[in-house]
Amino acid sequence: MTTTNLSEVIHKWTGWCPNAHMMKAKGGDNGGRIFRPANPIAKSSGPAGSDGSGKPWDWWYEHTQRGDLIIWAVGAAILVILIMTYQFGFVWITAMVICILAFALSIFSTLTVSVCDDTLRIRFGPLPLIRKSWPVSEIASATTVTNPWYYGWGIRWTPTGPLYNVSGYGAVEVTLTSGKKVRIGTDEPEALQRAIEQAREKKR
Repeated sequence: MTTTNLSEVIHKWTGWCPNAHMMKAKGGDNGGRIFRPANPIAKSSGPAGSDGSGKPWDWWYEHTQRGDLIIWAVGAAILVILIMTYQFGFVWITAMVICILAFALSIFSTLTVSVCDDTLRIRFGPLPLIRKSWPVSEIASATTVTNPWYYGWGIRWTPTGPLYNVSGYGAVEVTLTSGKKVRIGTDEPEALQRAIEQAREKKR
């Protein structure tokens, strides 16, 4: 099985963007992580917006934000419980609480956002049990916003619609063609908004 086929299998089963045979471009006007099969700066021969063979460039944006407050709070709670267990002895209830906290940490400690294959995707945590996706063709607009502090973190319902967030107050509000709105928390809202708009332009 070739590396390309392996990437396709990974994408098929995980629903996530494979990074094989791609370069990561940082800095400049990209603002985020833009993946392309070739150097995104040097143009190759062939039609504009294509590689040398004439095949159109495919590109990906992907960024992972870490929920530092969640990690520190849950980590501190687990540490306190372990100290109490050491001092007063083991009981099953404390073990269950530690397992629940560790499980929550594995889900909500990070939020990864990507724009690839004509789809906007989000995935919580190293343990990807919670994920959502929206076709770019169903996105009417994307706007950078700032969430009030009381919106909190995790999965929340706001007056404008659902919010997916693990840290900070920056977000991108995505308006769908159906009129529904979704807020995606990120520490680089301008880069995410730009990636979504680039994907929408590509679909036109």
